[in-house]
Amino acid sequence: MKLKSLYGRANWKIAVLFAAFLPLFNIIINSQHRVETNVGRMFLTSLVTFLFLLIAWLVNAFLSNILQEKTGAKNLVSKTLFVLLANAFLLSLFVVIGIFVLNEFGDESPKNSFSLWLIAFKGGISIALIYIIQYALNSDEKAQAVSLQNEMLKTENVRAQFEILRQQVNPHFLFNSLSTLRSMVRAKDPKAEEFVLRLSEIYRQLLAKHQFDTVTLKEELDFVNDYSFMLSSRFGTALKITIDIPEKNLMLRLPTFALQLLLENCIKHNVISAEKPLEIKIFSTPGFVTIENRLQAKLTEVEHSGYGLANLVERYKLLGFPEDGVFVFSDDDVFRVRLKLLEP
Repeated sequence: MKLKSLYGRANWKIAVLFAAFLPLFNIIINSQHRVETNVGRMFLTSLVTFLFLLIAWLVNAFLSNILQEKTGAKNLVSKTLFVLLANAFLLSLFVVIGIFVLNEFGDESPKNSFSLWLIAFKGGISIALIYIIQYALNSDEKAQAVSLQNEMLKTENVRAQFEILRQQVNPHFLFNSLSTLRSMVRAKDPKAEEFVLRLSEIYRQLLAKHQFDTVTLKEELDFVNDYSFMLSSRFGTALKITIDIPEKNLMLRLPTFALQLLLENCIKHNVISAEKPLEIKIFSTPGFVTIENRLQAKLTEVEHSGYGLANLVERYKLLGFPEDGVFVFSDDDVFRVRLKLLEP
């Protein structure tokens, strides 16, 4: 057993206070009933008692841990007997030393001045009290260790789930971007080179922010601006994106790439053409950011990837907002998603 582990279970601060309190209390009681006091005997008796209690505390810190280890019924009986015998030995040692002190420094025989049964009774009560305290401390320590382990596992699980959910976004985004670039190259669009530069900048941000669960609204809007350029390269004036966010809200946070994900969904599920241009609005209300578009559903059914809104709902759940993280509204004219903004 490591000394550091034993030291932690012994809890020395409590041990010293407990071991010092009883001898001090005994001195006060004795001084109230005796006119003449043998200072030497009182000091030695207090010192012996203090050392006995300190040793008993340390020993029972070890014994209580042994007894609480998970074993079969047979081993439990053996361990219980070992604990009792160890404490009986400690008590016997205390009684022997007590007799020696009384013989050397007392004015009367031990049987008259400080009876053996009283020494044994006090020692036994002290050991029992120490063991009860140690057992309670050890149980509490183990409960805290289990709780800490569960919290660590929970944290790691949350991180793993975030990483899995976030990885669902990147491949889909890359597929759409490369499809757009292919169309531009085929059409010999002069903006193709700038599109590639913007795409590289977006992926630079993806790599820089992939380890974060949330980002500021300002960072997300910077990302959206780059993404909007890529969309405008494809759709031209048929797509209009307006952003109206007060500066005071820019430092609030939301899940990483949340707005980009919703923009992608708007593009995926709505008709965008010169005859039916699409306008997407991004604006904020107290505590929320909203992305809204006119509902122009495509005639052909779009395959659902399952990662869009469900992804955001799950991410808000992992952040501790299972009910009020994502609000969705839809009617015949408008589709609107409202996301909760988180405090820095």
